[in-house]
Amino acid sequence: MINYMTKKTRLIILLICVICFLVGASILIPYSMGYRFDFEKMKITKTGGIYIRTFPSADQIIVDSKNPLKPGIFSNWVFIQSLLPNNHAVLIKKNGYYDYSKIILVTEKEVTKLENILLFKKDIKFTEVLDKTQSPFNEKIITPAIKNLLAFSKQGNNIIWLGTDGFIYKSDSANLKTQPIKLIETPIKIVKNSLYKIISDNNNVFINNNGYLLRLDNTANELTDFYTPIQDVKISPDGKNIIYYGEKNIHLSNLTKTPIDKTIIYKSQDKISNVVWLNNDYIIISTKNNIIISEIDYRGNINSITLSQPTDNIYFNQQEGKLYILINNILMSSEKITQ
Repeated sequence: MINYMTKKTRLIILLICVICFLVGASILIPYSMGYRFDFEKMKITKTGGIYIRTFPSADQIIVDSKNPLKPGIFSNWVFIQSLLPNNHAVLIKKNGYYDYSKIILVTEKEVTKLENILLFKKDIKFTEVLDKTQSPFNEKIITPAIKNLLAFSKQGNNIIWLGTDGFIYKSDSANLKTQPIKLIETPIKIVKNSLYKIISDNNNVFINNNGYLLRLDNTANELTDFYTPIQDVKISPDGKNIIYYGEKNIHLSNLTKTPIDKTIIYKSQDKISNVVWLNNDYIIISTKNNIIISEIDYRGNINSITLSQPTDNIYFNQQEGKLYILINNILMSSEKITQ
């Protein structure tokens, strides 16, 4: 009787172990493959992750108010995985720097990247530049020897210009006397005493036609309406994005997408006087009383910082990583604000 009960007990224990193993395996295997139970949606779902890289390296990176993470000694990034597909709150901290915060969407089986985050000092110092020959605002514009020219843009050895006949031409700067290439088949109407500006890089040509922004369609060889009204246009250093702005709104378009989107990334209460690119991911905005540095990543919210610094004009030297400002004819330069 005792031996019989022992065998029965062992069998029960074995069955319990098998059941526990099967239940555990059914949980652990999907878990190891990145599946989680979403209690909010009451279903099992595949997870995603967030890759975060900052310049300079952050002290703390906090996702969803959980335990802070810190990049390694010789790295400036972290990777958070096994996140449910949903919006997640990212908070980045560094002593002496402005916080960076963003609500970012994570999708199933995808890694969401925040890989070009710049952290800015809370106290950016400006000093007067006594040597006025260093002023970037004194650059002389050498007009090419082209007759009947209204506006031009120089890219490397090429010059693109708008003639008084309304046509847009392109030529090698060393061969201006030869027959130039006509880029459009139908001329635009030229109005006397009006302002024209050509903005171009190696792949794109825009014309600011008295506040009407036109874009050259290289396939059809014609100008198409892009946006209005605008003050000015700036193409990003990598040629992938363009910003164009009026008195109080700044728009962004990704030139690599089809169709091209037109997104407002900044609204100002004060009149915008100038906007320049800091790099491919950040812009600098000047108003009468402030300088604003803003990211262009409009996923979730857009991060920006405001410097209470009056200015008449701004210029960012990407090689030096310094911001130059002009105020009441006094030239000032910031400390290096990028790595």
